[in-house]
Amino acid sequence: MVSIRDIAKKAGVSMTSVSYALNGNPKVSKKTTEHIKRIAEELNYRPNAAARTLKTRYTKKIGIFIKESSGIFFGDILSGVIDMCSSAGYDTVVCTGKNATNALIDASVDGGLIMDNNITSEEIMRLADIGRKIVVLDRMFYHKHVRQVLLDNEKGAKDMASHLIKRPSARTYIVTGSKENFDSQERVKSALQAYAELAPSHQVEVIEGLFDLDGGLDAARKIEEAFSGEPVNVFSLSDSTAVGMQKYWQEKGLRIGKDIRLAGFDNSLLSQYITPPLTTIDYSTNEWGKEAARVLLQLISEEEAHHVMIPTSLKARASTTE
Repeated sequence: MVSIRDIAKKAGVSMTSVSYALNGNPKVSKKTTEHIKRIAEELNYRPNAAARTLKTRYTKKIGIFIKESSGIFFGDILSGVIDMCSSAGYDTVVCTGKNATNALIDASVDGGLIMDNNITSEEIMRLADIGRKIVVLDRMFYHKHVRQVLLDNEKGAKDMASHLIKRPSARTYIVTGSKENFDSQERVKSALQAYAELAPSHQVEVIEGLFDLDGGLDAARKIEEAFSGEPVNVFSLSDSTAVGMQKYWQEKGLRIGKDIRLAGFDNSLLSQYITPPLTTIDYSTNEWGKEAARVLLQLISEEEAHHVMIPTSLKARASTTE
């Protein structure tokens, strides 16, 4: 690795002059600065991040902490994060794995966006207590160094429940994600509240699944086996799960929109292009990422920063309206 000493030796100047020139200090003449920078470029010099941090207090890097198995959904969020960070002169570093938070502990990033429930709230508390700036997207958390940027799961779930209640059915099934998934738990809680308030005598059954294409297959089989010929409503708390269930039921000859009125949550691309298209809850993953990054940058620069709720809206389509 090329050092300041190497540049100084080739340029015929002191290491102090090199340091001044590379950091824009006016104590070095313009001619000497240009000469030093040209030598540095020839040697392919890259400043050491840790050393630069000691001088500026900032690495100009943001860490986004996600699961290793994260897919296209997280890609859209990451795109929003990168857009916001780039406009502020920050790089984005994706951090995964069991030792990911070391990036916050050793301050190799200036702050973290956390969307990984493998990182415990206790761990986040320890990081916040030593002054690390954090925005969480996957839980409620209160600390002076932490802000939360969350989906309005309550409104989304209640809007969908109200929509389905208007479509008479023998019963309604709610297919969830895992118990560890914050968004899933918030959605099922809010949906059940809506049914209790608006249709207290209606039969509602909750079935646990996973938020992926195969995650609802056990639920789909159970619902198919119980199907008596009367229409049923199914609210999947994830589009991915809903799309997998729809494919399964169609292969079994059940009519989506008639035998089974199916709804999801996320307004994914798949939900728009399957046949029939899926009724779902819409929100912008890109804006979610941008807002999370904006709030984190405010925390880092010690500006006033607030918790943010990302709005949701109902998209009624043929899977529930035929």
